[in-house]
Amino acid sequence: MSRSVLRLLFLGALLASLSGVARADDPVTYQCQPGPWGRIEYQTIYLSAPASFIEQFPMPNVQPSWIFPSSTAESVRAFLLQSGLDADTTQRLLADPNAHRDAEGVFTIYPSVADLESLKPEVRVAIYRELAKSPLNTFYFSPVCIPADSFEEWLRTANFPPEVNDTIRKLIYRDGSAVLFSDFRAVISHAGSDNEARRWVQALTRVRAVLAELHVDSTDDLNALKRYWSADFHRKDSLPMLEAAAQMPGGGKLDLIHLFPPLPRRLVYSYTTPDIERTGQTPNCHWTSLNFFNYTRQNIYLDLKLASSQVLEDYEQVPAANTFGDVLFFVDDKGSAFHSCVFIADNLVYTKNGENIMMPWILTRLDDVKQIYLRTPGSKIIVYRHRWSDEDS
Repeated sequence: MSRSVLRLLFLGALLASLSGVARADDPVTYQCQPGPWGRIEYQTIYLSAPASFIEQFPMPNVQPSWIFPSSTAESVRAFLLQSGLDADTTQRLLADPNAHRDAEGVFTIYPSVADLESLKPEVRVAIYRELAKSPLNTFYFSPVCIPADSFEEWLRTANFPPEVNDTIRKLIYRDGSAVLFSDFRAVISHAGSDNEARRWVQALTRVRAVLAELHVDSTDDLNALKRYWSADFHRKDSLPMLEAAAQMPGGGKLDLIHLFPPLPRRLVYSYTTPDIERTGQTPNCHWTSLNFFNYTRQNIYLDLKLASSQVLEDYEQVPAANTFGDVLFFVDDKGSAFHSCVFIADNLVYTKNGENIMMPWILTRLDDVKQIYLRTPGSKIIVYRHRWSDEDS
């Protein structure tokens, strides 16, 4: 057996034992709206990156920094004042001997944790939006996005000490309907050891996902369900599981991932492994979406131009997502796609939210994805459906 297969089996075993998975104390069961997908119910969980991933990276130092590309002291001063930061704090930050402009025109200042905690909400949003424009500001460019309706649940299941909970509550900020957190350095400044800092960083990587089941019995239109979950009988390999569940006395419950095509079935709830990364690029959302029905992964989708060409060739735009495998593209006001995910049923989608290796492949709620990616004015969702050929049947 190959090492890659063993690794995937090991990840599956970890998931089965709920390692790295946090549940609410009393998990709520949700019902999907009725549709051709059948009767689905689900619960939410929180997945955190494996500890082995966290160990690969040095912990960031505890000194916060704000980095402004192509800037001068005067342009940074003007921006901070315009954002609402008071004049005394602005002057102190710029007068700090450590504040500097490098040879490439990058200006950096170093606020304290107390400075961060004292920011007014509207000032924090204005400053952090600007910082998020540059990948030099790692944690602002890729903030933790917490579902707005579950912040306290997210915080409680992280098992932070009370003082860290208080720090996070002070430092979260809203952008649209999203609750964001960027100040990793402020959190780990409270850690008493490297191990404690790593455990907290691991907790900060948690994302909300969904565990869903399809209920099926003799009262259901089995042929209609088979048609839906096989993409109109173009991908039939999961149908034996559906038939077996329907034949159980009194009906059965089938984990939704058993109805996924082989590749996403293998990836969902897991993280990027070295064998996948050997291309030199981490799989992103478009790779994930466009490989959904493929039996083997196609790495051409890592190239945005080739991925766009493939969409035009193999997909057609449709008014709305209502078919298993439809691809939802999040596009900006110029029509450029900056995220995509796959429609599964009702409000459930399959996605990988970003290229970061700390982001898993998940089944989640479309509403959660919208909170992350529909923050920019003018952004919207357009839907494409796979155009099947006779050879695909």
